[in-house]
Amino acid sequence: MSLNTLEVEQTQSLKTQQGFKLIARLEQANLLEMSEGEFQRLIAEIEKNPLFRLCQRERIIRYQRFPRTDVSSHFYELKEEIAADKGSLDLESILLNREAVVGWINNLGLEKFKRYFLFPEAGMTVDEIARECDLEPSQVERINELINDFAISSEFYHPLTIAPGLTHYSKVASVERGPEGFLIGYSSPSVARGRYVIDYERFEGLKGEGFFSETEAREIRRLFKKLELINSRKDTMYQILKNIVAKQSLYLESADPKALLPLSQKELAKMIGVAPSTISRAIWGKSIDTPWGEEKPIKDFFPRPKRFKKELLIKLLEAEEEPLTDQAIKAKLEELGVSLSRRSVAKLRSELKIPASWMRKGKGVR
Repeated sequence: MSLNTLEVEQTQSLKTQQGFKLIARLEQANLLEMSEGEFQRLIAEIEKNPLFRLCQRERIIRYQRFPRTDVSSHFYELKEEIAADKGSLDLESILLNREAVVGWINNLGLEKFKRYFLFPEAGMTVDEIARECDLEPSQVERINELINDFAISSEFYHPLTIAPGLTHYSKVASVERGPEGFLIGYSSPSVARGRYVIDYERFEGLKGEGFFSETEAREIRRLFKKLELINSRKDTMYQILKNIVAKQSLYLESADPKALLPLSQKELAKMIGVAPSTISRAIWGKSIDTPWGEEKPIKDFFPRPKRFKKELLIKLLEAEEEPLTDQAIKAKLEELGVSLSRRSVAKLRSELKIPASWMRKGKGVR
């Protein structure tokens, strides 16, 4: 083989590798931008694959929950009230001929329902779950089908409250108060179960023993790639929500918009080790419920620095005992770690239509 031929082959190989990487990035970007409904349908389709279930039984694939997360409390409320309330045609269609299934769920009790159905233990077969819950295997399968249908149709029982506009929002989670602080309550059980943990070593061992045919092994590897892509979206969204809860805890506790702290998408991207465009794609069209029940677009938790400075300025002036000059405001802002020139203070004050100190005497901020 000539040197020129070798160089051409190496160049072609490098281009092929770059092409594969580009395809993977495009797939990841598309997955991040999916609505919750589309994402749940994708997960449901993959988890119905017989090879996925086989890998679960053989303990090759298991779930790993994210810390301080659960299914949204609305899901548990639905479980209790589902048999009596069929106010939505969509809900009725899901529940059609399933009253018995609802009864089995209610008879299980919350602890068993969570342990064996919402957050199933790795490797437990349908027969094992049936024995533990005093059910028939067919009943276990019907309960799982109902949970998956609700996961896909989560928007039916998590109705959006944001006024329709140019952007259609899909609700991914709620921030809820727990005994030890805030929890992230995912709208869908399939996301609340966490990320997929794949035991590649066990898979290769079973393959070496002839447990899988060549065709099955090839299809399972493709399945693993899809699961890793799904993991990338789950991981990214969890990191976004976790950091929002940590950074904006004062706002989530008080519901006071003035308590929102400055947080840029670029800053968060650096914190979690992704590109800023990844954050932008992941939060576009996504919303969460606040602890007081108000739905908010996730982008609202990234206040622009100028907006934050204006809110801080208003807060300072509302608390003033004597009218503060622009220079005095500048000094107080510096004490709070915000650096602004006196001219910038005057400009912000003017944009807020707040008069100068000598005009505010005895009149308050407004």
